[in-house]
Amino acid sequence: MVLQGFSGQQYNIGRELGRGGEGQVFDVMNHTGLVFKRYTEKLEPLQLSKLQHMVAMRSPAIEAYAAWPADIVLDEMGVPCGFTMKKLTGFVPLHMIFSPMDRKRLFPAKGYNFLVNVARNLAVAFFKLHEAGLVVGDVNEGNILISTTGMVSFIDCDSFQLYDSGKYYFCEVGVPRYTPPELLSQGTFDNVVRTVGTDSFSLAVLIFQLLFLGRHPFAGRNTSRQDIDEETAIGMREFAYSLVREKKKLTPPKDSFDIANLPGDIVANFHKAFEHDERPTPADWVMALDALLAGMVTCAASRLHSYPSQMAECPWCAFRQDTGIMYFLDDAYLQPSTLSWDIAQFVNGFKVEQLELKKWAGHKPLPNLAPTPISWKYRVQKRRILFAYFAALFIDFLAFLAIGPNGNFVLVCFYSLILLLLVRRFLRSRARFSEAIKEFMDEAAWRKDKVEQLINEYNTPRDLPRFMKSVSQLDRVVTDFKGLPKVYKQMKENKEEQVYNEELKQYLANFRIDDHEITSIGSARKEALLNSGIRTAADISLLHTVKVPGIGPKYQQVLFSWQRQKESGFTYIPDPAKIAVGMAQVDDELAKLKLRLESNIRREYQSLTLFKENINSRAVALEGQINDAYISARQAEIDLKAFRKFAII
Repeated sequence: MVLQGFSGQQYNIGRELGRGGEGQVFDVMNHTGLVFKRYTEKLEPLQLSKLQHMVAMRSPAIEAYAAWPADIVLDEMGVPCGFTMKKLTGFVPLHMIFSPMDRKRLFPAKGYNFLVNVARNLAVAFFKLHEAGLVVGDVNEGNILISTTGMVSFIDCDSFQLYDSGKYYFCEVGVPRYTPPELLSQGTFDNVVRTVGTDSFSLAVLIFQLLFLGRHPFAGRNTSRQDIDEETAIGMREFAYSLVREKKKLTPPKDSFDIANLPGDIVANFHKAFEHDERPTPADWVMALDALLAGMVTCAASRLHSYPSQMAECPWCAFRQDTGIMYFLDDAYLQPSTLSWDIAQFVNGFKVEQLELKKWAGHKPLPNLAPTPISWKYRVQKRRILFAYFAALFIDFLAFLAIGPNGNFVLVCFYSLILLLLVRRFLRSRARFSEAIKEFMDEAAWRKDKVEQLINEYNTPRDLPRFMKSVSQLDRVVTDFKGLPKVYKQMKENKEEQVYNEELKQYLANFRIDDHEITSIGSARKEALLNSGIRTAADISLLHTVKVPGIGPKYQQVLFSWQRQKESGFTYIPDPAKIAVGMAQVDDELAKLKLRLESNIRREYQSLTLFKENINSRAVALEGQINDAYISARQAEIDLKAFRKFAII
């Protein structure tokens, strides 16, 4: 499908890359650096006006931190239906850095200092966007992407708040757990002016989640009788980690990172952001986080364990030693492999010596060849031809005499008849000689062709294709065999992730949907979810494959966000017994795979060796056959030449 943009540019729309509450995102096949967002609903005039203003204010400074609208696109009927924006390759949603298993899978070499670096880059992104006159508004962990280097980029930028010539383009959506109390108290986002200050609250929440490994600043242990969820706690400014608030109703969750471990300016910024109206700006956060990064130290036990320099010991080692909680996963806690990795030693025993294919270099010196004696039957035949020839001449002479003045007509006829018989005999015998010459020529040609066939077979052995196929098969099996350590590592990671997900699923199963308030998910939608078998936070993952009436992309996003909210309270304590069983299964599966590949290598090596021996032995045999055939061909040529000379009358 080819669509046209306001700029006149044409866009060849490819496969769908994803979908959200407002529309779908597609690949643009003729512009590898772009994607196309198509709205589900028809664009309202205000939306179109906002997009036009966004395209007009597009700049490299904005695009460095946001997937900004580049061109408005028309549908098949010429109606505006969406926009193009830059394609973010190698980026993942910010929330995927909160889970220790996601961190290990996506950022295996990244430790706590990487989280701090992402927080710092996030503050820079807010600073640059504010500097461009923008307010993000709808800030949440789902519309911010990060790369493997920690770079940050915003998506869904069409929800940003803009100001143009005395007119606001409002951001009328938001996620309560990232919304400051002054906006929550209004009960709506419609026609609400966002500010740098409201963005700064949302930024502080995200920075807190990064530094506290997914924990929310307004979620903790409730010490009161009041039901306090995150939204209520934000409205009450009930910062769970506060060190100054008296008569706190929320305290930090058990086994969470202690805020006192952080430098004083970071702690002060959090208190200022969550308990006061004048919040730290993005620039304030950049300065504080730069100082934190500069003072980080790395634990000697694990390169993933970096921590603030004012701490006396590594907190991540302490968590693991005291409670079994692993906030950063490496392979140190997995049982070592029982397999012997004699890969190189085994493979080296099956190296095939290179097959040296020689081209035919030429024939051996020929012996002195003499023509084969002419057969007696051809000698007799030649005598008959000569007899007929001279007899015909004699009869012709007699006939000439008989024709004289007193010639005898009868005698002339008699001589003429005899002459005709002799000529006939002569021609028939001559024809037999011609046939014999053709036989000699055919024999010589056949002998020559035979030599060419044998040389061609010598230069290109018949078993060579089978040999090359066997070489390819052996190479493939050896490559698979050499890749066993990598396969083993992947199998271990898969098993480890399976154990992690099983424990996470058990944890999420404790949160029943009908027992919790979920924004915009009322009783009717909850009933639809329950009827589809989605009863707990763990079951929400089924929405990837199960369609529930009334639960479209917009409400799916809400439910996944709620699931992530509950997941942030999960702490992973590996079960040694489960891990041991899982790793034993991996060892057993890989041992069987290793034996199978070893057997395949032996079989392919035997086949390869056999083909090589056949090729070499055949080459030796062909050398003699070619020389013999060449002598025969040369003899045939000499015999042909001799017979032609013999046949001359």
